[in-house]
Amino acid sequence: MIITEFLQNQVPFLKGLTDEQARELASAVEERAYKSGQTIVFKGATVDGLHVIAAGKVSVCAKAEKNSAGAPGAVLGPGDVFGERSIVEITTAKAAFKGAAPETLLFVIPQRAFVRLLQNDTALKFRVYALLKSSG
Repeated sequence: MIITEFLQNQVPFLKGLTDEQARELASAVEERAYKSGQTIVFKGATVDGLHVIAAGKVSVCAKAEKNSAGAPGAVLGPGDVFGERSIVEITTAKAAFKGAAPETLLFVIPQRAFVRLLQNDTALKFRVYALLKSSG
């Protein structure tokens, strides 16, 4: 899989990246693999960047109350992202994220890589902030 093409063509959140921007983000990508049921991010943990699902599935588990087990919520697949707020601010996860397929591959783009792009491209910065605002 060519990471630059995947980021540009398969990730709606990153739609509109130039070739140069995609190369810059791809060079910063940290590939992480998870098994089914393995916790990727714990609820309340600091999120370390934009998590892009490259292959497999991720379940979003929100706790209904303090003593309950994580209740499964949405299931995310290839091209979906989570941790998008972490690209512009230090934030904590509002839910737990777990691998939901035998093999799940994530591309994690660290905050510092996004900050560099946003500082150099005002149009991208406005688009990202608009996307974040619309997602709540």
